[in-house]
Amino acid sequence: WDTAKIKRVRVMNGHLSRIGALTWSSKILSSGSRDKQILQRDIRQNENYFQRFTSHRQEVCGLKWSFDEQQLASGGNDNKLFIWSPHANNTLYKFTSHRAAIKALAWSPHQHGLLASGGGTADRTIKFWNTLEGIEIDSIDTGSQVCNLLFAKNTNEFVSTHGYSQNQIVLWQYPQMQKVVSLTGHQSRVLYLAMSPDGQSIVTGAGDETLRFWNLFPQSAEQQQDQTFIVLPLSLIHISEPTRLLSISYAVFCLKKK
Repeated sequence: WDTAKIKRVRVMNGHLSRIGALTWSSKILSSGSRDKQILQRDIRQNENYFQRFTSHRQEVCGLKWSFDEQQLASGGNDNKLFIWSPHANNTLYKFTSHRAAIKALAWSPHQHGLLASGGGTADRTIKFWNTLEGIEIDSIDTGSQVCNLLFAKNTNEFVSTHGYSQNQIVLWQYPQMQKVVSLTGHQSRVLYLAMSPDGQSIVTGAGDETLRFWNLFPQSAEQQQDQTFIVLPLSLIHISEPTRLLSISYAVFCLKKK
């Protein structure tokens, strides 16, 4: 789709059943399906796909490219986690310690080759992998289904979203694996998670048909340097309801530098 023109640009075929996972790597779009296949599509080419991965034995429900675009992680309903290279048709590594479907996948932007994966209701764990050496390095039982994972851009923290029974959003410190805060409000499992471009906020979507916005992360050092703070007395500012602000003597404004 052309998002500016709200116009369909192209239709790409190839799968035999529903497509439940998508992830981008520059001009390469990877898709995973209930037909157990992962198709690699170059949107610059006329062909529907140029490469196919077929190691999963059940539906592919999670896909994520690493930040350096050299490894692709895939999770399936077969409880398997595979690591792929764009330069080969065979898997680099196969991990089998999850006991439920693997939908939640996230690569660390701070540590090369660090992958986090989350298991479903029968598993409930978040596991961490060194994909350069093919080893599991840590695991924690969260007590509930893991639906999404996302590393912070500006700090060494990550977010997990969950299903039964609390439908919570949890902020963790890494590698200490300490909970910073647990956020509740959704009435159903939190199926969707995305981060704002500046890395400070997240938005979550759930089966309760609501979107919720959360301000979780601090600014980066570059963002702080790119702002100027101005303190003005309230006498210079028009306030329509001053009775609500009797205890405030100054207003602080944050302006971005051009």
